[in-house]
Amino acid sequence: LFAAEAVDILGLGPRVGVLKVGTTWPLPTAMLLKHLKTTEQVLFFEEVDPVLENNVLQLYAQYNRDLPRIEFLGKGSGAVPAIGELSPELVIDCLSKVTGLQQPEVDPTYAARAKRAVDGYAPVRSLAFCAGCPHRASLWAIKQALALDGRNGVLFGDIGCYSLGIMSTGFFQLKTLHAMGSGAGMACGFGSFERLGVDQPSLAICGDSTFYHAVVPALINAAHQQSDFLLMVLDNGGTAMTGFQPHPGSATDAMGRPAPQVNIESICNSLGIKTLVSDPFDLQATTETIYELIQERSGPKVLVLRQQCALVRSKKEGRRFRVFIDPQRCIGEECGCNRLCTRLFKCPGLNWDKALNRSCIDEAICVGCGVCADVCPTHAIVREGA
Repeated sequence: LFAAEAVDILGLGPRVGVLKVGTTWPLPTAMLLKHLKTTEQVLFFEEVDPVLENNVLQLYAQYNRDLPRIEFLGKGSGAVPAIGELSPELVIDCLSKVTGLQQPEVDPTYAARAKRAVDGYAPVRSLAFCAGCPHRASLWAIKQALALDGRNGVLFGDIGCYSLGIMSTGFFQLKTLHAMGSGAGMACGFGSFERLGVDQPSLAICGDSTFYHAVVPALINAAHQQSDFLLMVLDNGGTAMTGFQPHPGSATDAMGRPAPQVNIESICNSLGIKTLVSDPFDLQATTETIYELIQERSGPKVLVLRQQCALVRSKKEGRRFRVFIDPQRCIGEECGCNRLCTRLFKCPGLNWDKALNRSCIDEAICVGCGVCADVCPTHAIVREGA
């Protein structure tokens, strides 16, 4: 898309063709050879490593007798930066240098005028969990349990939707963010510091997909070492971060065929690890369970926090509850809660109505999980059966 836009902006349509390669393996050899026969210069644009660039160079080396003399330009030649993300501006700059064309002049006031034009339409939102995401509830329960415990427990994490737990949407609970499955491994190591006099609870979170792909080896090691930590598996029923691909806990395989489901609790129990299951939408019960588990000094423990991804649930089942604000109970800045719902809990389905000086529900975004009703200290947020 960037390349096509750059060609259009520079007016190179008659001179330059854009070939979009949909697969890098297996390499579409016949199609590439067909196009290589019609050119004398090739410029590659691809994110991260120059995989396609290197493969095409190998292909050319194999078939060069049947092809014209071609100059290949890309990350290898230095025509395209080796690091960093692609952008329309970068592609235009690279293409203009290769072709010798002057870039069109840009109105220096354009960016400011564009910002003013959209400021009144686009709401300002930080990176956040989706409305009704069970991860928000899980991290809220973790926050409350650690506060009740009072020993400054450390929560380790890794890659997934729950990575946002390192930010305000996760109440800054996540303290590390490394490779997939690394949270459990680090929590295992930290949990062994008890013998050195460290009293801080060690906790880790991972998603259900990450559990199957990368956490089981760390859990086996924890069982062997008897490291004292709590692993919480945020089981939302799929690989939510990257498109809901099935995993070993799904009822179907990657081809959509029925497949046996591998149960998380069964795996953990087979290692002799105490394993419990809780619904993160039940904040009180989940908070109490987390608190009780971190009081135990009995080796590794697992808590499966099971609640379906809000995106999937809302499509299949619709809203769980009708949620609304009781105007008699929500008294705005005079409440004393310091706008707990919109300032701290920060679900996108909750907004602050400046005119009324109280919270309100965004009906277009709210999925009706009802968790915010438990968060409000004055019970001004009401949930009813949908």
